[in-house]
Amino acid sequence: MDGSAAMPIDQGERGLGGAGVTARPGTTRRAWFGRLALGGVGVAGSTVLAACGGDASPAAPVAPTAAAKAAPTTAPAAAPTTAPAATPMPTKAATVAEIRLHGSTTGAEGEYWPKIVEKFNARGGKTKATFEAWPPDQNNVPAAVTLGAAGSLGDVMRLVATSNFSQMAARGFLADLGPAVARDKVDLSVFYPAATETLRFRGKQFGLPHIAHPGFCGLFINQDIWAQAGVELPDEANWTFGQMQEMLRKVQARRGEGQWALFPATLIQHLTVVARAFGGNTIDKDGKKAIIAAPEAVAGVEILANLITRDRVSPAPGVLQGGDQQNFIGGQVASMWTNFGVINGLRKQAQGVRWKVVMGPKGTQGRGFFTGVDSASQNAASKAPDNAFEVVQYIVSKEVSLGWFDYGFAPGARMDTWTDPKVAADDAFKVFAKAFAEASPFFLPDNGLIVDYNGAINKELGPLWKGEMPVKDALENARRAGQEVLDRKAG
Repeated sequence: MDGSAAMPIDQGERGLGGAGVTARPGTTRRAWFGRLALGGVGVAGSTVLAACGGDASPAAPVAPTAAAKAAPTTAPAAAPTTAPAATPMPTKAATVAEIRLHGSTTGAEGEYWPKIVEKFNARGGKTKATFEAWPPDQNNVPAAVTLGAAGSLGDVMRLVATSNFSQMAARGFLADLGPAVARDKVDLSVFYPAATETLRFRGKQFGLPHIAHPGFCGLFINQDIWAQAGVELPDEANWTFGQMQEMLRKVQARRGEGQWALFPATLIQHLTVVARAFGGNTIDKDGKKAIIAAPEAVAGVEILANLITRDRVSPAPGVLQGGDQQNFIGGQVASMWTNFGVINGLRKQAQGVRWKVVMGPKGTQGRGFFTGVDSASQNAASKAPDNAFEVVQYIVSKEVSLGWFDYGFAPGARMDTWTDPKVAADDAFKVFAKAFAEASPFFLPDNGLIVDYNGAINKELGPLWKGEMPVKDALENARRAGQEVLDRKAG
């Protein structure tokens, strides 16, 4: 797409990911692998409100006076011609369950969540939702985990599959929504199958897909810089990693001092994509075995290392100040490999920069795309589970999902929203919609320690990006460190 038009979200919001080699603090999904999660403070639990109606009970009769007891000296009054009015019966108390909904207030979420709650409550009924922002993380423990342990977690929450979702599920804080889905005959086929499958943890459905996207599948290109180097844009239907390397070398040949063809592609998201593209992965399907040192993964990660240490088209992590989007806008890099989360930031900030996004290249086993998902999950200890599930279903509805698109988010996790004409008309988002066809489920550690796992992997690969260790040796060290995390108990 020609991105010279302007739209913000540095997204917590970037769906999964970090803007660069140094992950940012907070709830951004682009920072999910580089940082340790933090904890928070507790708040009150859900409540049930009783609205009682009806008149007050009649007063007790007054004792008759002596005069009243005396026989009447006149004829009694004529009997009334109509029956006396009946005493009103008290109405039955009407109960309304108040459901607490947790979410982030970063960027567009702070604007849209309150509107979602307002629209839900306007429908009336026996459920009232209130929005509560997640408190700050503290002491390397996610706020959601802290609230769960304290017994003060809200009823419904937005969680990120690549950070706090698996931690919450592994610790037993989330309800299995499978029975409610069956009872209410919820049609799961409206969601991308890979999104639903990613949230099926240990065989149970601990959330419904709220936001989904096809991961780090886009190469964002500065069209003018590539054109000046005489490099045509890739044919995204067929191009390979080998062709990408050649194109980047040509672009780099025309770059000046301190300028690069590509921002460093060294995050765990990049590792996952290239490993899958050659038939491997970083973790096995059951989430119990680190497999980043397998030959298939080595073949993919070696490409990333060569971009830095052999081809010199990308700097080592830490050389450039700031993240990928900042350096792309400033012209320090001619391209960046990331997800949809930068689109609106570019439209807001990259005035005068002509950019386009294309799907990433193919390996021997495809493109390796994974599915990033945010869940609408439910507290296993909710005192009003049926009402909570009503809120969950509303959050993942087509109306609410498509509304996120107007705020710069991915349009939910539904096929009927990602293919909606409004989304299909957007030249950038339609690239990611197309990539969904090649995105498979994301594998989560069985013990839920995804932040620790990815942190261990990243730490051991530092020497690789500096050219201080061969690929196989670095990946074996990363495998051992990752396996040590996977062998730990949850919590």
